[in-house]
Amino acid sequence: MSAEEYFNLYKKCVDIESIQFSLEDFKRFQKSRNIKIEKEKNCIAILSLTDREVEIYFIGVAESLRGKGLGKKFLKNIINFSKYYGADFITLEVGINNIPAKNMYSSLNFIECGIRKNYYRNSSGSREDAIIMKLNLN
Repeated sequence: MSAEEYFNLYKKCVDIESIQFSLEDFKRFQKSRNIKIEKEKNCIAILSLTDREVEIYFIGVAESLRGKGLGKKFLKNIINFSKYYGADFITLEVGINNIPAKNMYSSLNFIECGIRKNYYRNSSGSREDAIIMKLNLN
């Protein structure tokens, strides 16, 4: 898949005010040995790979298909990939007010392990804390 195709899918899976990655970022991601773009139908994830950790930079489902279990299924596949990769744990961050995502992560045994104050900027210009979550794979 080309960087443009990944970027277009990403734009379908993120609120337009929340876009944090550009087409140039996707071009760099494709060249990086430490970044993996995962895609399934109408879902996309951007993963950072280190020796012992997978960090989910972004995971999303196309807006028109949310609430149908696709995100949870996709995340389970990312967990399986992470185990196969040999990671000890997965980390991610989620907006403190993103209750559906927090509930999904908790249902798959991610635990809250920290807070990043004022991490996300909302469309109104206000800031929102991010909760850091972790899943131990061992």
